[in-house]
Amino acid sequence: MAQVHIAELIDRLRSLRKRSFQDSPLLSWADFLNISKTLCLAQNGSVLSLSMGKSLIIDIEPTESVDSFNQAVTNINLADPSPWLQELIVRSLKNGFSIHHEQEPLQEQMHWLSFRLSTEEPKVLLLQISDANKDRLSDIVLRGQMLADVPSFQPESSNIVSSNDKALSLLTILPDIYSSSSLSLAGYTLVNGLVSHSNDVDQAALGWVNREYVTIENISHFDRFEHKTELVKLYEAALEEAVDQQTTIHLNGSDNEELIVLAHQQLQRAMACEDIVTFVIFDTQSKPIGCLLLIKMNGKFNQALINSLSFTLSVLSARLHMLRQESGGLLQKLKLKTTEKLSWFFGKEWLWTKVSMLLIGGILLWTLFGSISFRIESNGELITDRVQLISAPQDGVITTVLANVGDNVTSEQIVIELKKQDLILQLTELGAERQRYSSEEDKARASYKIIETEIAKARKAQIDARIARVQLMIDETQVKSPFDGVIIEGERNNLLGLPIRKGDTLMKIARIEDIYLTLAVDERDIHHISIGDTGEYALVSQPLSPLPFIIEQIIPIAYDGGSKGAQFKIKAKFIDSAQSWWRPGMTGVGKIDKGSAAPYWVLGRKSYHQLRLMFWW
Repeated sequence: MAQVHIAELIDRLRSLRKRSFQDSPLLSWADFLNISKTLCLAQNGSVLSLSMGKSLIIDIEPTESVDSFNQAVTNINLADPSPWLQELIVRSLKNGFSIHHEQEPLQEQMHWLSFRLSTEEPKVLLLQISDANKDRLSDIVLRGQMLADVPSFQPESSNIVSSNDKALSLLTILPDIYSSSSLSLAGYTLVNGLVSHSNDVDQAALGWVNREYVTIENISHFDRFEHKTELVKLYEAALEEAVDQQTTIHLNGSDNEELIVLAHQQLQRAMACEDIVTFVIFDTQSKPIGCLLLIKMNGKFNQALINSLSFTLSVLSARLHMLRQESGGLLQKLKLKTTEKLSWFFGKEWLWTKVSMLLIGGILLWTLFGSISFRIESNGELITDRVQLISAPQDGVITTVLANVGDNVTSEQIVIELKKQDLILQLTELGAERQRYSSEEDKARASYKIIETEIAKARKAQIDARIARVQLMIDETQVKSPFDGVIIEGERNNLLGLPIRKGDTLMKIARIEDIYLTLAVDERDIHHISIGDTGEYALVSQPLSPLPFIIEQIIPIAYDGGSKGAQFKIKAKFIDSAQSWWRPGMTGVGKIDKGSAAPYWVLGRKSYHQLRLMFWW
């Protein structure tokens, strides 16, 4: 059947309702079948007449080969009926409709819908739906149920015809809502479409359920509005009142005795209107997702209009629910996609309960019968025994610091210089005094005074010794590194201009060639560790490059680890050679490999031992 606009289909359906099937049955059934297939998105269909005897006899209702608009009419081939067809028809006669999903090997899955028609003789409408429209099956079921009474419709009075015309006119807003790309646009189209297509509706408001509250999103004739106004709060209170009771509330209806309508009455007084009706919108799981409120300023709402609006919202609920889901954030969309995939695998009933139980069961089985690597965690530090202190060789004041903490130094490299001006002055004075004694020695030797010569010579030797001592002190003002290494103590800022005394510690230099690792192991795990065990150590500065090590020594004396309790020290040697950027004192985390064990033991052993101590009697 060619594509037909929805408004044209509504006109055809309206015309079909106004005429009797008995006048021209073949043509009427042809029109009804083509309209039903188009509205229900069916690939094929037939009207079946049934004979109820000892066994169910199924016949295809005869139709014209073309309908009133010269469009071909095709029927389903039932020459060799499938065994499930009779069961499908019996269920539809009992429940009003039934559905069957057929999967043929190497073929597309088909969905069969059967609707009981409101005719004197038993008849059903059988439709074949392709798998491409499986997401709209709930919508198709509602459309088929709305068409079920068309063959038996007999116009009794002009009032009934008028009411049905009004009901059908509301269906003209369906294409615009279905073509809306967002929830806000669909809601705006719905509230304004109802006001424009029905003279009974003076104002419409649409709200959505957000957890325990209902928030107004669309009000007819308003593009924007303030949510904090008193009137909007009255709207939301009325919507929440209907959602809490999960039923349609007609303020002037005859079935309000058992319903709470206090919020509706307050809104009625504020709006000075005569009638209010509120419809609850449900999702595919029969949970309220929104609410539609209609206001009539003068008179009361016609019951036929309320019934038609209920059907219209039932048809729209699936589309509105889909748009609302798509309007959520990335997490909401991801959850929906996950739910879709899991529903296909596990089924829709109790989906997340099944998934949760499956995950819990899998985790429990893995905990009991699986395995996990058993690694003992400990804190560690890089240590070296090749450490030497640089002390002050004499009293003085530091004038220059040529190396700082962390710098690499070489043997005999000058790292600190002391003030030496006073020593240089002493050396100058001693040089002058030596010159005087040298002159006295020459004078005494010229006068052949042997005693005075020897005395002057001895005094000159004494001055030479003092000069040598001062020269040594001048040389010691340059403090040098005793070997190649790295400075681990001695900040430049703390040493500059510092007065020192002989023997004061100035710097600490360490070698990195023989650097090793010390680990602090909890006393609850020390009995698992043996010499020769291997593991990995991750420095705080390089956590992504673990370093392999092997345990060399376990110190058999516990020490107080503060809040961590008693701990044991373990010495380990790195398997790879030391890196140039390593520094003594660097900290990190070490993990000692002890093979594999059951997850319940690895994860719960400490708690189990703690409970044993707690309840030990």
